[in-house]
Amino acid sequence: MKIIGVKATDRTGEDTDFQVFSLFEVNYITVFRPRKSADLLPLYHTATGSYAPLLTLRDISSALKRYGFEHFDKSTIVNKNRVKHLRSANGVVKVQFVDNSEIEISGRSRYR
Repeated sequence: MKIIGVKATDRTGEDTDFQVFSLFEVNYITVFRPRKSADLLPLYHTATGSYAPLLTLRDISSALKRYGFEHFDKSTIVNKNRVKHLRSANGVVKVQFVDNSEIEISGRSRYR
């Protein structure tokens, strides 16, 4: 099983902050709390560093960008490799995927 994690410390804002690793590479797992009021989250410790799971849309879109995912609006990340058609009407963008499912994207999307 593969996991995508983000560096727990010393983040630079670059692609190198994200690491794909196998569950078999994990030496141990601890928990940490990023903020006093936050829930406890797992921290995966490997030979190459310690990584937290991806939790924010910003981290998810950055980590998955190389696989074709893109932040379409403030609450939606789309796999552009699966987009069949984009259409805009009345301030709403509709995204149709190759399986013919559809979603609506905010009118303030950059894809209007």
